[in-house]
Amino acid sequence: MGRSRQPEAIARRWIIARRAAVALWLAFGFVLWNVVFDASVILGGRDYLTRQILHQQGKGPGATIHGVMDEAVARGARMATAIGGSVCAVGLTLVWVAGRRRVRSLPSGTE
Repeated sequence: MGRSRQPEAIARRWIIARRAAVALWLAFGFVLWNVVFDASVILGGRDYLTRQILHQQGKGPGATIHGVMDEAVARGARMATAIGGSVCAVGLTLVWVAGRRRVRSLPSGTE
């Protein structure tokens, strides 16, 4: 009796582990998206300050914060989406592959 439930318990634990892995990969992708986007916005702010200093010294053209930061935000959103999305896609693919390999190794009737 206890032996027949063991494969079901293993399968149930595997499902919980797979769901946890999916959640962790998605959370990692979200955090990475925020880090990349934030870094891009910070670089945009520094670029604006550099342009303004050069302009005040008479060494360059003037720049508006709107013009510089719009470009930085757009670039940051593209980069963050590409990097965060790629990490999520790779992670979810790995979870899927591991799940397919695990299903093949389970005893029949526990899938």
